[in-house]
Amino acid sequence: MATSDFSRRVTGAWLEDHDPGDRRFLNVGDLELESGEILPNVTIAYQSWGTLNESKSNAILINHALTGWSDVPGWWPSMVGPGSPFDTDKYFVICPNVIGGCQGSTGPSSISPDGKRWGSRFPVLTIRDMVKAEVAFTNKLNIPGYVIAVGPSLGGMRSLEWAIQYPARIGAICTIGSSAVATGDQIGTASIQISAIKADPNFYGGDYYDQDSGPIAGMGIARKIAHLTYRTEAEMDVRFGRELQGDETGRYAVESYLDHQADKLQNRFDANTYISLTDAMNS
Repeated sequence: MATSDFSRRVTGAWLEDHDPGDRRFLNVGDLELESGEILPNVTIAYQSWGTLNESKSNAILINHALTGWSDVPGWWPSMVGPGSPFDTDKYFVICPNVIGGCQGSTGPSSISPDGKRWGSRFPVLTIRDMVKAEVAFTNKLNIPGYVIAVGPSLGGMRSLEWAIQYPARIGAICTIGSSAVATGDQIGTASIQISAIKADPNFYGGDYYDQDSGPIAGMGIARKIAHLTYRTEAEMDVRFGRELQGDETGRYAVESYLDHQADKLQNRFDANTYISLTDAMNS
């Protein structure tokens, strides 16, 4: 199966034979998780902008959201660069792909020590585990601390954890659309998203990487549910109302919008990662 076809039908994860683009990779060794389990041979993919100064005191850590990745300009345009809010004339800006992710860091779609993809065997992660991996990553780069740790959603949770666990290494934090813990409503909504993925007949209990098709439809439904929580009822009514899309499908405009979000995600994300990171946010 061609790589692009595989990505669309099975997983949108970055895989080892894909072009790395601007990603760089750092092995941080084995990681002991909160559960006591050891996640072996952890690799973290990352991207950076600007130059680390001689005293290594100008680093900024950006933590991406649940479905984000290390390419900050790709999901947060106009924020990083010369003269931008994260000014690369002054600062060294770095963004690692979270562990459990699917864009180069060790996650469910990665190859485990036995030569097979982790799939359902990938261990349960917590926010604290993710930050522990980021600390190991930071230590490997010999960066003593960050001017600020910033992130939306899941990234904001990790920024908060940095401040709680390693206050001496963080000058400030900025959390966007985030919280210290998930509420009952958020956990409930997230559980429905996970159920949609697991109910997909192509989920195969999480071990779908060797199959002809993966749980793309289930992940698409999860994404649609999630997007309804990212916008207020008032905004959706003003933006779409009851308008039809005006194409041959006969869909409402809001349906077309949600379909588009689902289609985009399947080309760059993995269903097991969606579950793993969502569970971590609920933890």
